Amino acid sequence: MMKIFFFDIDGTLAMNKEVPESNMQALKSLKDKGYLTFICSGRAPFYASKLFGDLVSGYVCCNGRYILYNNEKLHGEAFNEEELKYYLDKIKKLDAGAMLVSDDKSYLFHANDKQKETLIKEYGENHIGDESLNHPFYTFDLLYTSLDQRDALIETFKDALVINDHGGHGSTDCSTINFDKGSAIKYLLEYFDIDINDSYAFGDGYNDQAMFREAGHKIAMGNAVDVLKEKATYITANIEYEGIMKALIHENVL
Repeated sequence: MMKIFFFDIDGTLAMNKEVPESNMQALKSLKDKGYLTFICSGRAPFYASKLFGDLVSGYVCCNGRYILYNNEKLHGEAFNEEELKYYLDKIKKLDAGAMLVSDDKSYLFHANDKQKETLIKEYGENHIGDESLNHPFYTFDLLYTSLDQRDALIETFKDALVINDHGGHGSTDCSTINFDKGSAIKYLLEYFDIDINDSYAFGDGYNDQAMFREAGHKIAMGNAVDVLKEKATYITANIEYEGIMKALIHENVL
């Protein structure tokens, strides 16, 4: 019987770009059993695929709005011109910035020099472009310079976005309410004709609530936020204590 697995990256599969060996082994074991495995992240496609390559079946990136399967783009939910203008006008009004994610590159909007330097260091200069709006964009990270500014962004977009802060370090990823990680899981369950009871989602953050909405088995990491744990069908150990592997054994899939 076919099963499908969805894994968040940061705080679930990886810590600061480092993937514990037990997590790599877990992904390999699932692949060897012939199961479908998808990275399900707010990260850009080029970032996620660099970490895991062909070890997984595909990638749900941009918090659900970009789906790759077998290295091919399966689905994309790009912002239309009106949507993009709505977000960028409000971001600029708050004197904040954004990193807009396209297919193979990100473009900075209203970012200061320090923010640009930080993002180039994290993603590589070849993946960060100068300000340009002539591309399809699937998601964006918000860039802020103070916690007050971050809170103002959260309040401004409360009806449109779930904002997942990156630890108070000046950036957040954003999950759109109209199409999120859960929407992508629903799309893939229908695409592969897989029953919801054969789907498994692993996460730790606020944006992973969307995964739990559509997956049958909802596994929260021990280091997950409380609101996600409340919605979990199982709470496993922290990422650094082989939480993924322990959960897969508990679920009787390994």
